Amino acid sequence: MAARAVRHRVSGPAGYLVFAIVCLLIVRSRTALAGPKFQATGDVSIGYTDNIQSAPDRPIPGQLPKEPGAFALLSPGVVMAFANPQTVQRLSYTYLYTLFFSRNSASSSSNQLDYHGFYDLSPRTSLLVGATAVQSNTYSSVLFAPPAAGVVNALPPNGGSFLAANVNEIVSSDIAPDWRTWENVSMTMQTPVFGTVAPETLEPAARLGIERTFLRDAAGLEGRADYTVIRNSILPNGVPAGVLQQIVAGPIADWRHDWGRYFTSRVESGPLRLQRLETDTGFWFPHVLATLAYATEFGDAQLSYGHTLTTNPLLGQSLLVDEARARGAIPLTKKGELLLAGSFGYQNGRLLDANSNLAAHVDAILADAAFGWQALPAVLVGVRYQHIQQISDVRVPPLPVSFVRNAILIGATVKLPPESDMPHTYRAPLRVDRTDEIRDAVEPATPGMQQPNSAGTGR
Repeated sequence: MAARAVRHRVSGPAGYLVFAIVCLLIVRSRTALAGPKFQATGDVSIGYTDNIQSAPDRPIPGQLPKEPGAFALLSPGVVMAFANPQTVQRLSYTYLYTLFFSRNSASSSSNQLDYHGFYDLSPRTSLLVGATAVQSNTYSSVLFAPPAAGVVNALPPNGGSFLAANVNEIVSSDIAPDWRTWENVSMTMQTPVFGTVAPETLEPAARLGIERTFLRDAAGLEGRADYTVIRNSILPNGVPAGVLQQIVAGPIADWRHDWGRYFTSRVESGPLRLQRLETDTGFWFPHVLATLAYATEFGDAQLSYGHTLTTNPLLGQSLLVDEARARGAIPLTKKGELLLAGSFGYQNGRLLDANSNLAAHVDAILADAAFGWQALPAVLVGVRYQHIQQISDVRVPPLPVSFVRNAILIGATVKLPPESDMPHTYRAPLRVDRTDEIRDAVEPATPGMQQPNSAGTGR
């Protein structure tokens, strides 16, 4: 009973916040709702994997052994989109069912609701909002993220159901010629459901910054503060952690530069402080992020390296990581009939114990590639390959253990009407000159999973 009460306290406010923000924005832009367009989506794929349940390399008592098998992905969905000169909005629902033919007990399903909106509040001020809620009856559903997502996260070895939600808003304002300020507030929540015993995470975060723009360069300063509460976690030595609370805060300086017509770079760095509130321990660490991005009207790609502290809600753990990522979705022909999408990521991480000391190593490798053919305006067919590897010092579930998983999929995505007939998702600019900003960009899908809209806001 106590555990259920805790879960209610975590999930309730986050759920109400998602619902309230979405309703407020839709009501505010009711004039844009005069002509909403609806789209039906469907994704069907057949695949094969050498590790159905992401079982560890070395068998662990109580855990199922590694087993190969064929599976099918079925993913219907619906989209409502609308736009006018002041706003672009999209609300979508996607259902994903994963059926394993040789082991029905490993089959899973998930429900995902997304809202994304861009608003011109005034000639100098804009608002960008993203809200996502996901309910899944297994952690393995996160394995089928889009190939161009570029997300690298360690995974727990055991199954379970969870509810996750994220709300993210950013207001940007040109306060003077060549000067811009922004504020960003986000909330991330994850909690187990349906009797699953797993960590619960709540993480609000805030950003406040100012930037000076030059011809091809921009320099800025940002203050950051993240507060994290984790319940029912496990320490790296296998002992229950109780309630963990921490604050990560500090100043960050950033510099952006445009290289030619399609390339732009960003470097940010600064000292951040981690402070664990229960043990009154912590340390300073240098936050570093370097990014090189390429963007055209029809595709984009990004290469990045980062050294920072991150919280993994699935694990209920904080890690100090070095991470390299490459991701992109690029058309191979002028008309976009052929599409190549993929990502590669490597994360070298160290778990933190209750006293803020670096403990076990957890490394994660993700390689994902997909090739698609737009056979008809509403039909995309293609093939996809995915490799996931996790390398860990620990062997105590639910902490992340070592495993390897390969999968290949062949499938098709249908969108009626085709994406070209829909108001499309807003793409925030990365370039200093803002020429990569798109308010009516085609969003190519990839067989194997519907392309979800990112809740990230960008600047």
